[in-house]
Amino acid sequence: MSERAYSPLAPPLGVAVYVACVAGAGALANCSVLAALIKSSRNGLCSIIIQLAISDFLIIATSALPEMWFYNNRSWTFGKSSCVAYQGFNVFASTASSYLIATLALHTIATLNLEEKFAAKRLKRNNEDENEEMGSSHHSLMANSDTSTPPRTMNVDYRLMERRIRVTPPSAFVWILSASLSIPEFALASTVHLNQNIILCTAVDSHHRLNMHSLLAAFNLFLPSMLMMIAAILVISKLRSKNLPDLDICDATSALKLSLWLILVYGVLCAPRSIFAVYHVYSRSYSENEASSFGIEQLNDTPAMIRLALSAAYLASSVIRPLLYVVMLPKVRNMFSFGSRNMEKV
Repeated sequence: MSERAYSPLAPPLGVAVYVACVAGAGALANCSVLAALIKSSRNGLCSIIIQLAISDFLIIATSALPEMWFYNNRSWTFGKSSCVAYQGFNVFASTASSYLIATLALHTIATLNLEEKFAAKRLKRNNEDENEEMGSSHHSLMANSDTSTPPRTMNVDYRLMERRIRVTPPSAFVWILSASLSIPEFALASTVHLNQNIILCTAVDSHHRLNMHSLLAAFNLFLPSMLMMIAAILVISKLRSKNLPDLDICDATSALKLSLWLILVYGVLCAPRSIFAVYHVYSRSYSENEASSFGIEQLNDTPAMIRLALSAAYLASSVIRPLLYVVMLPKVRNMFSFGSRNMEKV
């Protein structure tokens, strides 16, 4: 079986055209979003979207492109160093992307909760001020510096009060966790020559490989999926409440809908790739002397075709996400509407 030569699953030219079109569109869209948001105000939502765009760049350049070519040709042709980079950055980028989507949804919900809290405080304070004005001859708060100067009205602007949710701690946690999970892949990844026609890109130590897959299944799939499910439930409940304050970058409804769409895109286009990889690992137990046969099994027609299709969907997600930012967020959309500001002023 090790002497078998595999033919490409799809015409290499067709795969190259798909990769060039989708990867080019994804790189251009994410670059445009980065250029637009970096020039705008740096609030929490913008910061998370910028980080998502960076993770999409990593997915396009180091993960989805070589993966599709590998599963289509069923042999790694890019060398050992590229194999190490692919395995490490694949885990790094996918982990960062999934946790940043959950972070964006939870950040939006936390910001809305804080806005509602301050709105309630403002309303309570306004009611108290009205009661004080009714019981006093003064119609406003006044401060007198001396008897010769006229009284001055002191207006308290509650909009200037600090009510932002910090994104630095969760963002730092996401990138540190992503780097930690990718270190074993960088250390153990290598190419395995089965014969002159078949070269695998995999972990050379089968025992540690099983431990790595268990760790990745927990932290790269199940935990972020659980966080996104919880966030989706909270987002839906917020959308149904119909009592939403405004955010800096866009109105609350748009921010919540963006979070929900990003979770949906992850569940449809990204999660199946990870689920199939985990299923394929645990569908059979293998020992050290079975590592080669396990690698060969991944390149058989049906598993390789499924992986190729899932990799294509995974690559498409890097195009859909920046389009969602533009379509769902009004102020981001206005940045791409040349001349729209002049039209609004007329």
